[in-house]
Amino acid sequence: MAENLPPRRKRRSKQGVPQAAVSQDPPPVDVHPSIATLRGSHRAAHPDEGTILEAASHLLMVYEWPINCPRFMEGLRMLGLDCVSQLQYIRMDHNLLTALVERWSPQINSFHLPVGEMSITLQDVALILGLHIDGPALVGHNVVGAGRRWLSWPDCCDDLLGQHPQRDVVYVDPFNPRVSSKFRMGQAQAQTCLPLRWLRWTFYRDSYLDMNELDFWRHLRAYVLFLMGTYLLPDTSGCEIHLRFLPLLEDLGLFSTYSLGGAVLAHLYRELAEATKPKRANIAGCIHLLQIWCWERLHVGRPTLHVPQQVSLDGLSVGYRWNQQFIRQLPAGSLSSYRDELDGLLDSQVTWEPYTTEIMSQVPDICLSGRFIWLARVPLVSWTRVEWHLPDRVLRQFGFVPTIDVHPMEPKFVRVDGRGKSDTDWLVYYLHYIGLWEDRTSHITEGTPLGDDTKHLIQHYLQWFRSWATLYMLRPTSTPPTTYYPRSPSERYLRQYLLDTQRAVQPLLSSNDFSDAENVIRRIGELALDVCREIHIPDDHYTEEVHTGFTEDVQAGFTESISTPVFVDPYSMGAGPSSFQDSGPGHDYFSYPTQQHSPARVEDDILPVTVQVEQHLLRDRPVRPPQHYTPDSDALPHRGRRRR
Repeated sequence: MAENLPPRRKRRSKQGVPQAAVSQDPPPVDVHPSIATLRGSHRAAHPDEGTILEAASHLLMVYEWPINCPRFMEGLRMLGLDCVSQLQYIRMDHNLLTALVERWSPQINSFHLPVGEMSITLQDVALILGLHIDGPALVGHNVVGAGRRWLSWPDCCDDLLGQHPQRDVVYVDPFNPRVSSKFRMGQAQAQTCLPLRWLRWTFYRDSYLDMNELDFWRHLRAYVLFLMGTYLLPDTSGCEIHLRFLPLLEDLGLFSTYSLGGAVLAHLYRELAEATKPKRANIAGCIHLLQIWCWERLHVGRPTLHVPQQVSLDGLSVGYRWNQQFIRQLPAGSLSSYRDELDGLLDSQVTWEPYTTEIMSQVPDICLSGRFIWLARVPLVSWTRVEWHLPDRVLRQFGFVPTIDVHPMEPKFVRVDGRGKSDTDWLVYYLHYIGLWEDRTSHITEGTPLGDDTKHLIQHYLQWFRSWATLYMLRPTSTPPTTYYPRSPSERYLRQYLLDTQRAVQPLLSSNDFSDAENVIRRIGELALDVCREIHIPDDHYTEEVHTGFTEDVQAGFTESISTPVFVDPYSMGAGPSSFQDSGPGHDYFSYPTQQHSPARVEDDILPVTVQVEQHLLRDRPVRPPQHYTPDSDALPHRGRRRR
């Protein structure tokens, strides 16, 4: 009977592919993979279903451990962490972070924007955070376990910190004695993590001047662990730091030579890749770095500062000028509005090289100590994680012509982490990548400096990039909103200018009585001055063409005010809408068309070719109404956030 049975079918895997046909090799790597190739595995494919990402960074906890002791500050300066300790808490713009993650390509570690690829590089880490980027990779051998340096992690803590959390001990908050708690080392029976609050409650002191040498170094190690767990290398746990970094702190002089900045960037790359998953509800890593990077380079979401000029750094890193004390107003845009901003991003709204010569002269030496590897195309190592640093894809951020001759990541590169690999010796496991990092000076990317004769090369690159990249996140709307919702301070000034001008002119037009025209003109001039003070419109030839109809007194007063150049630093601008770009003298925007030309025709005649291309892209991009509720509009109310 067995001979009459049909032949058995091959067992298939969950994907419907016969197991015999499943290859163990990594899939082939595309030279320029698009976000669209990830299909449903990227949150950009589900714009209406994904949640707003919550930042798992605990930067606010850093300022619960204030450092005012000169001896402790000197110890942090020795470790290269004094700049980080001076950075203050800033409110995270979760909608902006989510909009950026939707454009992150984990295949090539870069953002896909209409102006080309952009990414966070070692240059940004060094200048914004003031961390050491050159040196050995942040990884070490296993030193805890049977037959190793320490038998258990509590033994390691007792040796290097002087103590470890005891389950039966009640600890008291030094800032609020009425708050107490019991702590235990995390990760079940492995006891491989330390609670961040325990570190602060146990090792915080007003002064460390009277401590002996041994206790002082123990307190310094505890603070470094606390800083790494709350700010530099936070994970999604929200309350712990893995003890794998503690053995590296045994010799603090040696720890100061490690590439901590490279580890921070590798960790952020990995967390950005994890955050692209549709069901992910939070994002970890150094989110402070990501948000300041966006403010430095993009006009979208940039806050308004208290002072119009650049903040003097006084030997601190670039991130210092974005401290909360200098920010006057942080735009509260919705996710949909930021999507719209990024969909219509113009080249004039991007600061490709924000770190000017003046800034370079103010930052401390640690920010520039590794400048020779800013363009190194190498893997970055953060203990259990490895990510590729690809500056050849973002050459324009370094003042070079972008090229289409780019190379993919290593074909056999596979992302792994420490889950299920507690006994792995990562110094041996990543020996190949560590070797490439040690030979980083041999992998420096070269480029052609930008100039007036290289603009056609940029256009050639953009044509190539737009032929395969995913540029737009929004789809056209069928029911646009019936009211306008200003998204930023600049838009609110423009809206107020339009409404007040309309109210002032309407009575004259309806009654044909122009006896009060001089007062109306004077009022319009005052409104225009207010707009020019708040919005960056550099204009030296504005008055001659526009104010020909003014009376002599009004024109003289208005000309004297408006023709005087007023320096407004780009860092003090609010987040303006995509439809406003800084493309030359303001009289182009205020010139009235003649009868022989339509407004669009006059605009095409006046604006240069590059601006015409930008405006064409701006008009053709798909737009969707905002998700937040606007009174008397068809916009849907914002849905509540889902939490894990």
